[in-house]
Amino acid sequence: MVNIKNKQHDFFIDSKINYQTDNIITSIDIGSDKIICFIAKVDRILDKKKPRVIGFGCSQSKGLKNAGITDITDLEKSIRKAVNQAENSAGVEVKNVSVNISGNYIKTERLFGEIIIGNSIINHNHVAQVISIAKKKFNSKNKKVLHVIPSHFTADGIKNIANPNGMSANKLGVKLLFIYGMPNHLDNLEMIVKNCFLNVINFTAKPYVSALSTLTKEEQHSGAVCLDIGSGSTSISIFIDGSMVFAKSINIGGWYISSDISKILSTPFEQAEALKTLYGSALRGPNDGEYIYQTPLMGSDSDERLSFSRSKLISIIRPRFYEILIHAKRCIEQSGYYDIAKRNTVITGGGSELIGSIEFSERILESRVRSGKPLNIDGLNEEISGPAFSSCAGMLIHSILSLKKDMNDKPNQQNFASKFIQKIMGSGF
Repeated sequence: MVNIKNKQHDFFIDSKINYQTDNIITSIDIGSDKIICFIAKVDRILDKKKPRVIGFGCSQSKGLKNAGITDITDLEKSIRKAVNQAENSAGVEVKNVSVNISGNYIKTERLFGEIIIGNSIINHNHVAQVISIAKKKFNSKNKKVLHVIPSHFTADGIKNIANPNGMSANKLGVKLLFIYGMPNHLDNLEMIVKNCFLNVINFTAKPYVSALSTLTKEEQHSGAVCLDIGSGSTSISIFIDGSMVFAKSINIGGWYISSDISKILSTPFEQAEALKTLYGSALRGPNDGEYIYQTPLMGSDSDERLSFSRSKLISIIRPRFYEILIHAKRCIEQSGYYDIAKRNTVITGGGSELIGSIEFSERILESRVRSGKPLNIDGLNEEISGPAFSSCAGMLIHSILSLKKDMNDKPNQQNFASKFIQKIMGSGF
């Protein structure tokens, strides 16, 4: 069940209208390997909202490489195909959609704001004021903001305060995490989606929504890392005290493993993908040399095939998977939160489904690692409940968090500000 009163909220979503038609929300995850579309109905149980998937579509991603657009027409066709499949299975026609962003087109910046309150009791107005000061420091030139998330508050130098309301202090500070994208890339994506007769309600960052989908509330509070190993990129996010404090996306993922297999075995890329999925592993076994497979040769018109052992396949996979994890580990170490976050690591995304990935990741990352699958989503059958669908499912959760509370009366300015902060920061305000 999604609790919209938890601490982890995105300030930026409240500056937009995020309602979609008739309580229908639609997410489109544009990846380098495939386009995934989820259509969900918002179920209301008492004061809680929860998404239930009623339609699903998937198509091979064309016109993209490393999250960058290489062919507008091909990408448009891929998006149309995935959305049409989802609409047909849901029996509805959608207009408003959320679109996911990944790769090096995602950037982050952390900014700090502070005010003097003169040994007073911290109230809603102080919180709103310090947040406003921190947000004004952000230079938005050539940047398009996706999310603004409070990392933590400080009071008289005491750090990592989740809720400063009611405390007595002389100084109040807040650290905000800004996640933004490159305007040209987002504008191009929005144009392509509009050519599909769809309206982009918002763009979301893959590191954020993947974590929303896979991390439990306990993991978010105690400290955890979420690694989404996609095809063209790997997304990294760190949560502590219920809030995301770090996010990054690196341009290396499962596509590179398949590319290595294709080059070394001289086999078509599609065949290399199949070999990785069916027989690949991150761990060596004592009998791997005894398992012999065959694959067609690239560009061969005959029935000539190459024979190779499973140990040979694994020897190709392991170095590249190791490289992905080492890059991620360095990012985590450089974040400043390594000692806290390494207690729990969740790996998700299609690249995490490699056999032996959990055990191998534990060795490299020096952390307890588990597989991440979509949580708090109804309507996911066996076909669409795996790690490859975590990001698209997380977009639905973000849409739920974006839905504003209905107000029965017209509040005055002070009450409105209080309710605004309550909604963003949780029930403690």
